[in-house]
Amino acid sequence: MPRLDWKWIAIGLVIMVILSLLGGLLVGMVLGTGLEGATSPEAMTLSGGQIVLALIVNILSFLIGGVIVGLKSAGRTILEPGISALIAVFLLLLISQQLTVMNLLIGGVVPFLAGVAGGWLGEKRGAVS
Repeated sequence: MPRLDWKWIAIGLVIMVILSLLGGLLVGMVLGTGLEGATSPEAMTLSGGQIVLALIVNILSFLIGGVIVGLKSAGRTILEPGISALIAVFLLLLISQQLTVMNLLIGGVVPFLAGVAGGWLGEKRGAVS
């Protein structure tokens, strides 16, 4: 079993938190009117298409973060971006005061998988270069 590279987990965490926050700002600018006056996620008035857009941007932030880690890291780094994504979700839920076990399980699975997929894509791309 390969050993985890904690340096790349930490670097991936920073990358993914930054990308997630930037993605959130982008979505906030695009969906501004649906977010006005919302004091909680339940108070948001978003259409199905707007929710899908927010979901896509969120997934892409973790996928791109995984690709960056996969490209830049030496050796085989596929699980590290997934772990980074999961820790990033944990921290973002903690900061937003939305941290529950259910939110972490539901909100962490897709980012973890996106991070792993991005790490795999980054490794493949790095091997070709």
